[in-house]
Amino acid sequence: WLKPFNHPSCSYIRAFTRTVCSTNMMGPCAWEDLGREPSKQLFLYLPLRTIWECRCASRGWKQLGCGSSMMQELWMGSLNGPQRSAAWKSLLLDGLPDSASRGPQASYERLCETPSSYDATISRDVGRTLPREDLFRDTGGKGQRSLFRLLRAIAVHFWDVGYVQSLNFVVATVIGVSPDDEALVFSCVQALLFRHSLVDFYRPCFPKLGLTLWQFDRIVEGFLPKVHTAL
Repeated sequence: WLKPFNHPSCSYIRAFTRTVCSTNMMGPCAWEDLGREPSKQLFLYLPLRTIWECRCASRGWKQLGCGSSMMQELWMGSLNGPQRSAAWKSLLLDGLPDSASRGPQASYERLCETPSSYDATISRDVGRTLPREDLFRDTGGKGQRSLFRLLRAIAVHFWDVGYVQSLNFVVATVIGVSPDDEALVFSCVQALLFRHSLVDFYRPCFPKLGLTLWQFDRIVEGFLPKVHTAL
């Protein structure tokens, strides 16, 4: 069962195996008690980064690396600023063409400098978006300037959507993740709107809003019938 660990990226696992076999963590005879799938047991002893790096060792390890235990550790752990930004970028932009995932700076700069008929409305909403957050607290500060520029770029680029209230909170949330890269924020917001169909909440007549409210009503009716009756 150790054959998959001959992969060059798995030197850490081979060293780890020798270590646990020669220490009190797990005596050599204890390996006999690991059952038919000892690799799954060894998986429990490895740090998240090693699991991810060695996911190509075998088909089974690739499945384990994408399994619930890895996701649980990621969920329970904490991400600092750069890690959080990288995680959002990966989740939203992975698999898209390079031009989309890089976030074309020149195109974004042109869009955010183009006047929009929504500028006055955007300006009013910028000042009341997350006012308790340090990034957006100061009038005319870095956060508010970025938010205005991004909302204007969205309104100009997606003219059939324009600007709709609550888009400011979506964009402000993404700015909080990557406050120093407006072009990346613009690309991530595009992915949220179109890759994940969030845009249908903002198109004229709000086509997805009615469906979502109906679905939520059915969920409440099915799982909380007394609450549904009271409502």
